[in-house]
Amino acid sequence: MEQKKCRITKVKDVILFSLLFIWIMIPNLKLLKPTSLIIKSYEYKYMQIVGLIGIYIFIFTICKKIIKSQNRKLLAKELLPIIFLIGYLIWTFISCAFAENKYNAFYGDGYRKEGFITYIIYAGFFSCAFSIESNKLKKYLLNTFLVVAVTNILLIYLVNNNIIFGRVILYKDIKAGVFYNQNHYGYYLLIATTLSNLLFILEKNKIMKIFYLVSYIILLHFLIINNTFGCYLAILITILLFSIYCIYKKKYKFLCTISIMIFIVLSIFTQYDGKNIVYNNIQIFSKDISRIFSITKQKATNNETEKTEKNSITVINNEEKQIEKAGSGRMRLWKYGIKIFLKNPILGYGADNLQGEYKKYNINQDRPHNLVLQLATTSGIPGMIFYICGIGLILIRGFRRMNFDNMIYQSVLFTIIAYLISAMFGNSMYYTSPYFFILLGMLYKQEIMDGNSLPKKS
Repeated sequence: MEQKKCRITKVKDVILFSLLFIWIMIPNLKLLKPTSLIIKSYEYKYMQIVGLIGIYIFIFTICKKIIKSQNRKLLAKELLPIIFLIGYLIWTFISCAFAENKYNAFYGDGYRKEGFITYIIYAGFFSCAFSIESNKLKKYLLNTFLVVAVTNILLIYLVNNNIIFGRVILYKDIKAGVFYNQNHYGYYLLIATTLSNLLFILEKNKIMKIFYLVSYIILLHFLIINNTFGCYLAILITILLFSIYCIYKKKYKFLCTISIMIFIVLSIFTQYDGKNIVYNNIQIFSKDISRIFSITKQKATNNETEKTEKNSITVINNEEKQIEKAGSGRMRLWKYGIKIFLKNPILGYGADNLQGEYKKYNINQDRPHNLVLQLATTSGIPGMIFYICGIGLILIRGFRRMNFDNMIYQSVLFTIIAYLISAMFGNSMYYTSPYFFILLGMLYKQEIMDGNSLPKKS
């Protein structure tokens, strides 16, 4: 009986691994001219297949666990993050049902395709990763992801420097890669760069450690060239957080130092079109912060002295317009995103329905470039709370059960943190978000459901 159960588990693992392996390979298949057109036509349909299979297996696994459980209260506690996330999906469904444009709400627009159906697909990717039992297969997936990320960017680089490769390689934009948009590629590189850095620090095998080190250097170099500053800051913060944790635990201090030194050196010397990208971004960032503090101080002074002169008001209004340009215009999106949210704070506007709302303020955008605002405007306060509680609980439990004996656990946890930091300045997209949910599914499986492999506190 045990042998039969083991065989079923292995078959299930191989099927789920294969589905996610093919998905991870897609960026390289997009890159090649013979397969690029096929991928463009069937990428989203393949996502639907993965999502449906993942959800089916997940429901079967959870139902089986509920039936066999002898302690329902403990099981409910373990499943609490899932309960919150299901609550988020249910409330989002209600929000979409009341949306002005119901088609966009459920199916998304032609560009983003991020309607409610895609949210279900994300749940399927999460479920696929969650349902894989084998740690070896999980590590193979992570390694495959890094190999694809590195070879993808190197092939594009070769196309730009060797005409021969242009016969088989389709994409040439080194800043956007195969992701059509510079920022979207930045999110992909963020995940790959953070993952390679953490695996370099935690890996014990010398050959694999060298591979992760080389990957980290290559990916970080091109992430800086990609020039998505939010992703750059997210990696910097994550590296510092992990280094602080290592210092606290008195482990990997030397390797963390090497990691930080590489980050500093590449930040100083990486140039594109004759410019130091990081230096330029820091200058712009500093000016934005200075301008925000200046207008805030000026407003406070005017309030204290009760000045109402027209000149003073005009200066403040002009300064406020300048502030709206901060963060490549993100301050304006956040400012009016909050106004949009306050008009419908309970139900929100449903998925992919913000473009019309932003147009009312003469803004040609469809996203607030902030995860919290995106949740609030899409699903209202209840949906936002459900989502934050679900993801937050997984992360909190991750920190509580964290140790250095499980390399996958550590690297996935901090990569998720890096992605969430960048999400405070960025957008989700149907071809990048699945990577986040795959990692989240791996982490949740490791810390919650697989009792035999739960990290124990030292």
